[in-house]
Amino acid sequence: MDFRCCDILRLVWFCLPVSLFCTWGCVSGDMPDEPEEHETSSEDVPDGYLFFRDDSTGRLKYIAFMGKFTDPGFSLLDSAAVDMDLGLDCYHPEVSPDGKWVAFSTGYESSGGASSLYVKRIGNSAPPQKLNVVNAAIPRWRVLPDGDTVIVYVDDTRVLPSRNTEEDSLIRIHFLQWTDRGTWIVPFKGGSFGKSRKIADGTFNGGVSEDLTYMVSGSALLLGRHVVYGEGGGVEKEETSIWFDWEQVCNTSLSRDGTNRTLFLDMSGKQGVDFSGETYRPHQRILVVDESGTLVHSVPSPAGTAFNNTEWIGVDDYVIADLIETESFNSSIVLVNMRDSSIVDLVRGGKMGYPNLWVNPAYRQP
Repeated sequence: MDFRCCDILRLVWFCLPVSLFCTWGCVSGDMPDEPEEHETSSEDVPDGYLFFRDDSTGRLKYIAFMGKFTDPGFSLLDSAAVDMDLGLDCYHPEVSPDGKWVAFSTGYESSGGASSLYVKRIGNSAPPQKLNVVNAAIPRWRVLPDGDTVIVYVDDTRVLPSRNTEEDSLIRIHFLQWTDRGTWIVPFKGGSFGKSRKIADGTFNGGVSEDLTYMVSGSALLLGRHVVYGEGGGVEKEETSIWFDWEQVCNTSLSRDGTNRTLFLDMSGKQGVDFSGETYRPHQRILVVDESGTLVHSVPSPAGTAFNNTEWIGVDDYVIADLIETESFNSSIVLVNMRDSSIVDLVRGGKMGYPNLWVNPAYRQP
């Protein structure tokens, strides 16, 4: 039986058996349907988009905004969300670097089932384009050093067991099976997919660096891999490390500022508790490791809440996340400042999940 993250949080909170992760989604109240769409120019692109999944319908919703999100008093709480009825069950939305497209998949982290990957033009009536491969999930846009825009994806959403769930000998067997799956990139140019290319054995669902030489996974072991490519582009050498003492993690995200820091959530395991110096319940801290897998930072959730679906947004040290009330299981989407641990509400109400905050490149890090 597959469990999503909201199911696990309920189970763990009441001390029942734990499995694996991931989902929440929806803003309360009526939302307008997607408006009559039109072809957009670069001038039409707003300063930012907040995309998320409405868990009551499985649809994507988004809010476009103008102005710097770092301005005092910035809030999306009074903004109406556009409902995108694509006839698909949508997860893991991510807006393209130019702000014109949104990629998403029909499978989610830990689902283990079949998944398709789509790209939809924002503000255009054309149907979403499907990537023609057997299985693809958890898309992440990247601009390579040569300027090509690609989508990184994994071909399997099943997860590795951890010490929370199995003996070490069985984990190692499953790890060998995990390496039979893969991480891929596919070019996307002029509104069309190119040819997919495998870049790693194993499913690195937490992200890949812009130069493809470093990648991370939290599925459900926390892994980092350094890759050296030969002159022909093939993998010449690779080194994979399993961190966090083989404990169970999820919602990994590789930073986009070149520091190769990785954030993730855990199940209140020994490593996180020892580092933070206090006990906490599952998902109540965002943990960060450096490129060597050493814990370097953590941010607690407010009292009576837990994080879910955490992601770096690529601007300063900000993270987008779901914030779940542990008594009512109501959720909101929040912006977390990892420098000072402050948290700003962006959207509240109902069940919502898989948030993606795209910010105009003018406001991003150099």
